[in-house]
Amino acid sequence: MSSSWPHDATPETERIRRHVVRHPHVNPDGEPLINESRNASEEAILDAARDALADTEYRRLTMDVIAKRAFTSRTALYFYFPNKRALIDRLILRAFLDMYEAASPYLDGAGDPRAELRRGLARTVRIIDRDAHVLTLAAMLSGEEDRLPPQWAPYVVRFVEGATARIARDQARGIAPTDIPPRLAAQALLAMVERHVTLELIQGGGDAHQSIRVLAELWWRAVYSKPAEPPPAD
Repeated sequence: MSSSWPHDATPETERIRRHVVRHPHVNPDGEPLINESRNASEEAILDAARDALADTEYRRLTMDVIAKRAFTSRTALYFYFPNKRALIDRLILRAFLDMYEAASPYLDGAGDPRAELRRGLARTVRIIDRDAHVLTLAAMLSGEEDRLPPQWAPYVVRFVEGATARIARDQARGIAPTDIPPRLAAQALLAMVERHVTLELIQGGGDAHQSIRVLAELWWRAVYSKPAEPPPAD
């Protein structure tokens, strides 16, 4: 999803950003972004839909197929989701939530950024590997609509805000130079990670361990390495 990270400053994007900063666990409609006590039946349906997407094209996937995979009735399925797109949107949002939680050692951390970057990236890549076909579908849907679907926006903005806040905290701690604004750094680095993961891991089947090492090191050098001192004047 190479167009996911919101670089523009449209009024709607800015409204969502301000809301996420003030209320990081609730979307602009007042619904929780994180449900710490996930419903077991809903989770089983989402797992079945994820498994079905692995071997069934999205347009051929039906609610009947998902119900059978989940060993549940159509009535129960429609109790949780009014239609297929609503179910798929929820599946994509779950992937976003799980990736944010996986990245929390760095995003919410306050220790050694280099170690926390590696740990957070390794955990996130495991979620990406698990949900690769779901994220590929998200990229396709976003591309077809030529915009980030509004129901996804708070989840994507939350990544940017989390990375921005971590970089700003480390600048305040004096362990990161302050010559690059935290938000610009976060947007650029998240776009780099997303692009690499999409091309090299999801589409290319590359070496995840190598990608984690390289991406963590590139992020660390971009944010934390100090510019070289100019040579002394003669």
